Amino acid sequence: MTYQKIESQDDYLKIVEYYKDYEAGTYESMTLKEKMEFFNGIHTDNIPLFDEDGDDMDTADDYYSIRDEFLDHPEQFSLSDILTFLEMLDDSCYQPSFMDTITVIIHNIVRHYQLEGVVFLLSHLHEVSKKAYEFGWFVNIRLLIKDDITYQLMKDAIGLVTLDTVRLIHRIVSGKDLLELVEKDGKVNEFLIFDECGDETEVKRKQELENIILSLLD
Repeated sequence: MTYQKIESQDDYLKIVEYYKDYEAGTYESMTLKEKMEFFNGIHTDNIPLFDEDGDDMDTADDYYSIRDEFLDHPEQFSLSDILTFLEMLDDSCYQPSFMDTITVIIHNIVRHYQLEGVVFLLSHLHEVSKKAYEFGWFVNIRLLIKDDITYQLMKDAIGLVTLDTVRLIHRIVSGKDLLELVEKDGKVNEFLIFDECGDETEVKRKQELENIILSLLD
């Protein structure tokens, strides 16, 4: 489900013309796969939210309905659907809140499947595209750490994944060997997940995870 982002205004206007007769509520007859494709189409401008005058189109009504359905009902997804949402992530998206929403959807699916869900997500971190390291790695792991339930599951899950995965988690959590990702304005943030908004509990959990990981790598 890989869309090429629409960069040309002329191409966007052609798409607006194509969707001018779209009616709100169409999503109700879509399959889950079709809803996911529609969802991703909005993020990449392959399906327009706004017309040529900047006004909301009926596609916007369906987008937000689908978004809320995805957020509120993680039970409708299989574990493999996490991979589809990971493919949608793009750090360069013009609207970062779209990407934040996707990471919350991923987190809710993971949380629904409990330990199996956490193990699945961690085991597939290697598949995150370079264009999505921030959201695919850092934001997803930060959500696991911030959530009391998934944090406890994560501590168990680390012992159930491969050593290669453990090493990758350590790189992400510690910020080491990721200078090309964490260097900004000439400064290096050693742990990108915990920016100035990170709280004391998150930092403590980060250190606890590092200790668990190092014990497995010894």
